[in-house]
Amino acid sequence: MSKNIIIEYKKQTALTEYFESKVECKKFTKGGILEKIGFKDIKYPDIYFHTGTLNAHAKLMMQKANIIVINSTILADELVRDHKVAKEKLRVILPINDVEKFKKKDEKIEFYKKYEIPEDDKIIYFTAQNFKRNGFEYFCDIITKIESTNFRVFVTCTIDKELDFAKKVVKSYNLEDKITFIEDEIFKVADIFILPTANVNFSTAVVKAVTNKCAVFVPTNNNAIEIVDVFAIMDEPDDSNTAYKVDMLLRVPDELKKIQKENYSIGKKLNTTYQRTLLNEIIQEITDN
Repeated sequence: MSKNIIIEYKKQTALTEYFESKVECKKFTKGGILEKIGFKDIKYPDIYFHTGTLNAHAKLMMQKANIIVINSTILADELVRDHKVAKEKLRVILPINDVEKFKKKDEKIEFYKKYEIPEDDKIIYFTAQNFKRNGFEYFCDIITKIESTNFRVFVTCTIDKELDFAKKVVKSYNLEDKITFIEDEIFKVADIFILPTANVNFSTAVVKAVTNKCAVFVPTNNNAIEIVDVFAIMDEPDDSNTAYKVDMLLRVPDELKKIQKENYSIGKKLNTTYQRTLLNEIIQEITDN
């Protein structure tokens, strides 16, 4: 293998760790004084793993790197359309979440006992890193508009500042008796995950939800819509139809199961094997050149 492969990334991820374990490479630098004064050409990356916002450095890498790894086909289309990035440079590897086979019904048993939840009730779930940015107020508004009563709401929050904010929102919507705050994630027992986020970047929470057999509501502005059932795609974070759709799924369990299965049919493929297969193809491509 070549010893001159140059790699660039904003932060270390499972993708970059695996790549660096398989290929002898070095991190991109802008060079020293000779490069800065133009006496020596800057050697740009053979491969750039993009994460986060599309800032000036990211845009430069998009133009200069030979191969660009991103996590969304929606983002790929945007880069080609709006930023004139060459399509042939782009390689899409969707986010993953390894989950062993499980039966949601079995996972629910102990949880339902602990919280005294009727067997036929469904669980609506929310969790996020930044509650305000990810639409917790919209989430609460949706809950107030659901007419069905056969559900419980759980919210995972482990950061004191976020919890303080969330409790104030819950109080303002008079939902203290409806929403239970917990510390552990419960994707395996949740039925419906709602994330009315304003973020564009592919939500890892949505990946966790689909790989754990949840129906997922997320707005069109988030790139994660490419892995969820079209019925549950929200037009915007405050989509007024969301409560109605959630209500329908609560009233018609077979439709809920159908969407859960359709999401899982995609989600179960998003695992380490999928990720490394695509990475190995990229490695082969780079080392052959």
